Parts: sequence; structure tokens; C-alpha cells
Amino acid sequence: MDPLQAWLTRPEGLATRLRAMRAQAGLTGKDLADAQGWQQSKVSRIENGKQMPSDEDLSAWADACDGWAVMDELHRLRDEAQAMHVTFRSRMRQGQKNVQEDYNKLVADSTLICHFETVYVPGLLQVPEYSRRVFREMISLHSLEIDDVDAAVAARLQRQQLLYDSSKSFEFLLAEPVLRWLICPPAVMRSQLDRLQTVIGLDRVRFGILPMGVELATTPQNSFQIYVADQPVVALETFVGEDFARGETAAHYERVLEMLWEEAVTGDEARELIVAASQALAS
Repeated sequence: MDPLQAWLTRPEGLATRLRAMRAQAGLTGKDLADAQGWQQSKVSRIENGKQMPSDEDLSAWADACDGWAVMDELHRLRDEAQAMHVTFRSRMRQGQKNVQEDYNKLVADSTLICHFETVYVPGLLQVPEYSRRVFREMISLHSLEIDDVDAAVAARLQRQQLLYDSSKSFEFLLAEPVLRWLICPPAVMRSQLDRLQTVIGLDRVRFGILPMGVELATTPQNSFQIYVADQPVVALETFVGEDFARGETAAHYERVLEMLWEEAVTGDEARELIVAASQALAS
């Protein structure tokens, strides 16, 4: 379950509140769906935290369940969910392996997985020693008390098997500095860059690089990931935590990603940039 879904379905969450309203009104999910002209699956998605309800959805729900008196509360809960922020320290309190398993589930449940990265190679493409370096930094950066780096690496590598799942498609767009940041020894980085070359041309994988030294129409402001199942979920990572978004915010990031792709190089041009970065590494 992704963190936003967990937030919506917690005991005091929006999805839980809407489910309780429907039950209190004596309606089944089918009753509510029929009353509003919806598919029954929409009610299920909202009540299980898999779809963020729009303002129109909340109004329709309140109308069907005689819940206009609590509309202010529903909008407050929706605003909280849209602004949901989870600190890494709270997420990693029980270890980094748990966080990686959450992402494994998020990828497993999605049919389209998109990464735009300005700093790190995407986890789905990392070699073990590169991953280990990233997880080791998290321990000091967030003052973690549990050192489960090996287990976290294993969980991340397990996720990489999904690259070969024929039901999924992947997009990886990297800003060129990702190829140049030396966050690990040159030998590890050279291995990591070799790994990136193997992705070019894979079925169901779109791989590109946003090059330096060319004029860009869209500024690459921050990394983000998009996971598309019933609805797109956007994950943004910062130094202190994660933000998750659905709905209009997620749609905006989808538009931004397509704008960034317009500036990208792919195929042999992308390979040339990877080779150049590898050749620039110290022996």
C-alpha cells in the first residue's frame, strides 16, 4: 500500500469517513454508484484509498448520504490528503527494507512507471553497490537507528525483476548530471553506467537523457516518479521526506514529464552521453 493510500484509509482518514457515511445512510456501494451514475468500482476505489475524490465527488457523496452537514470536514480531510507529507525518519523507523517493499508493491500494482531523475539513477536500474551507497547515506542523513542496508538492497533488486513483466511499461528520463555525480567509487559508477546502456532498446522501456549544454524550454526543477494504476500517483522525494499526490496535481506532473521528454535524447545519442561519462571517470 502506498503512503497516500494508507493516509486516506487510516481510522480518521477521508476514505474511512466516506465509507462510514455510506454505511450510516444504509446504502451499499452499488446503491451509491447507481444513484450518481457511477461505476460501482469507483465507489470501491474511493473507499479503499485508490482514488482521490474530486470536489464534485464529495458533493455527490454528501447528497446521496445526507451528509451536507460535514462537507467542511470532508474538504479539510481532502486538503490534508492532497498535502500529505511523510518524513523519511518516520517511514524508516522500522528500517529501509520496509520502505523498499512498499515501493515494490507500488510498482507491482502499476501498469506504467515513470521516473524523472536529477540526482540518482532510478532504483529500478541501480547496480547493487550503487544502491548500497545510497542506503548507507540515508542512515547518517536521517539518523536511523536500524542498519538493514543489505536487506534494503535485496528488496530493491527484487523490484527490478518487474522490468521484464510484459504487463508493465517504463519510462526513465535522466538529467545528464545523474551520469556525472560521483557518489560512489569510479569502478562502481562505471559498472552503473554500463548497466544503463543495457536498458536502451528494451521492450516496453522508454529511456532518455536530458542533455547539458543545450537550451531548454522546460527547467528540470526536481526529481519525481509517476505510478499509474487506477489513477496516477506522483512521488516526490526531498532531503527530509516524501510527498505523494493524485488528481489534478498528478495530471500536472504528467504534462511536465511530456514537456521534458521533448528536450531529451534517446537511442544512440543517449548511449553516446553514457559512454562519454564513463570515459571521463578516473581509472
